[in-house]
Amino acid sequence: MANKKTLVIACAIMKEELLHLQTDGVSLVFLEQSLHRTPQKMKGAIQEEIDKTGGWDGDQVILSYGLCSNGIVGVRANHHPLLIPKVHDCIALFLGSNERHMEEHGKAPGTYYLTKGWIEEKKSPLGIFEEYCQRYGKDTAEWVIREELKNYTRIALVESELGMGETHRKHAQENARFLNLRYEEIKGSLDFFRKILRGPWNKDFVRLKPGEEATQEMFLE
Repeated sequence: MANKKTLVIACAIMKEELLHLQTDGVSLVFLEQSLHRTPQKMKGAIQEEIDKTGGWDGDQVILSYGLCSNGIVGVRANHHPLLIPKVHDCIALFLGSNERHMEEHGKAPGTYYLTKGWIEEKKSPLGIFEEYCQRYGKDTAEWVIREELKNYTRIALVESELGMGETHRKHAQENARFLNLRYEEIKGSLDFFRKILRGPWNKDFVRLKPGEEATQEMFLE
């Protein structure tokens, strides 16, 4: 099973993890992280990469994405089988399993998760606040970001097995102080990333045959 020639289409925030685990026979394509904030653009960007595989002699295409606010609904398998992790969003991938994500969600539903990749891509609340400052001015930007995140109660830094720099930790703590939220650090896992690259491609994946499209129901079963 692990000998399949595979193309993985992934979000740039997980580049370090996937490159670390990359094996022979696996090709990686990374798309910009900001697609998760514009789910309506995600389908088109991912479909474009899938459609480029027309003349490729590989065995399967795997998305390193979850349902992602329905951003992958309508994505169609083209010339090869298409596998998609059966998770709601990428946090389950960073935590190692859907079960672990559900466990954390049960403890603190209003959690804003940060990973090394999210911080480096400047998509933490403070990174988004800086973006809003340029767009709206500081006072309005602060009101907008606080309004967007008013239902959150916790900032959780997911510490990868690959380690975490002190600058990332301090930045995560600054986010918690800025929003006056509880701060915690939780252990991440590379287990789901290993499955994406090496298998087994089992019940944890939605499997589409060529011509089939992803639906929301496939992720809710």
